[in-house]
Amino acid sequence: MINDLYQESRKVGLEINLTKTNVMTNHTERPIYLEKSPLTYVKAYIYLGKQISFSQENNEQEVERRVNITWKKFWSFKEILKSKMSIRMKTRVMNTCLLPSLTYACQTWKFTRKVKNKIISSQRSMERSIMKIRKIQKIRHTHIRQKTQAIDALNYSQKLKWRWAGHVARLSDDRWTRKTTQWTGPLGQRKRGRPNARWVDDIIKVAGPHWLRAAENREYWSSLEEAFTFHGEGSCLKKH
Repeated sequence: MINDLYQESRKVGLEINLTKTNVMTNHTERPIYLEKSPLTYVKAYIYLGKQISFSQENNEQEVERRVNITWKKFWSFKEILKSKMSIRMKTRVMNTCLLPSLTYACQTWKFTRKVKNKIISSQRSMERSIMKIRKIQKIRHTHIRQKTQAIDALNYSQKLKWRWAGHVARLSDDRWTRKTTQWTGPLGQRKRGRPNARWVDDIIKVAGPHWLRAAENREYWSSLEEAFTFHGEGSCLKKH
């Protein structure tokens, strides 16, 4: 099939780059050749700026990757963020340049306790850095946030996920977005131990198991948004 795709693509002037073409599977790895060249199997790859993987740790790995990327962007703006410019100017840079980088594709995240803590701690570290405050000084974060007036990254990312969930629920056509959201997987016994967190778990805690139906009412769904973001923040790091 992939060789047929390769040949048909060439007819319309499209070339498949063999060095950038990889294969990923959650089953047995079997040799796949394209133009007699073997394709490389990978455990994860980046697609449209997001890591894709079958690994159960993929969610945490993706958030960790976003944090690392955001720190690199932070230091690319060091002439502003580490300067003597006003806190207001630094906060504007954080909100317009760093926040979108940190929360990119957050609509797909599973907001586990570990993920929430990672988002909170990374943003707090950046706020301390622009104010030249060391952690050992033990200045409460509420005081720092009053000074920076930065948009809360966890609250912001959870709002985006909530609104995206409502959008998906209201899709009327037969898109893959809706299909994958409702997919339940094959029947059978799962492995022993605590079940893995699902994307929909935190939504169900607020909107109930029939959240897809509840989201059809825009006003009702919007009224639950605050409860969703509050629920997510309540079990995270203490404010210091």
